[in-house]
Amino acid sequence: MRSSAIALVFLLVGCGTGTTSLPTITPAPTSSSASPLPELQPRLDSIGVLLTACIPRLRGEPVESVDNCAHLMPDVAGVIDEVSQRADKLPPQSRSAIEQVRKALTDIKPCEPWFASGGTTADGQLNSRCGKAWDELFKSYNALRNAA
Repeated sequence: MRSSAIALVFLLVGCGTGTTSLPTITPAPTSSSASPLPELQPRLDSIGVLLTACIPRLRGEPVESVDNCAHLMPDVAGVIDEVSQRADKLPPQSRSAIEQVRKALTDIKPCEPWFASGGTTADGQLNSRCGKAWDELFKSYNALRNAA
């Protein structure tokens, strides 16, 4: 699973999204040299690139099953588990970011149909719930990435 995620990162980076106005998950300017979890930085960055690549797919257009961003959630959970195992190296205020990402992952579990439809379904409640869960996942993962 790890090698397929990394290969997808290179494919997505090589193809680009064609726009620069999309939010991205990037390291904080000082995090690369002062990271409490330097061994996890490449994986955290890779998952961040993949989450960023999901944004253009959530524009209301149905997506191919291979592009369904719901498939990325196990990779997000995996890297969060790795960070959690090393949480004692994180500053106390940053540890809460782990739980925020986990909550967002729990909230986004029922959203596979929403992802498959490109972020818009006929169910307004599902759209609202999943849109909020996606925003929270993206925001909390970015915060965790920068804390680690």
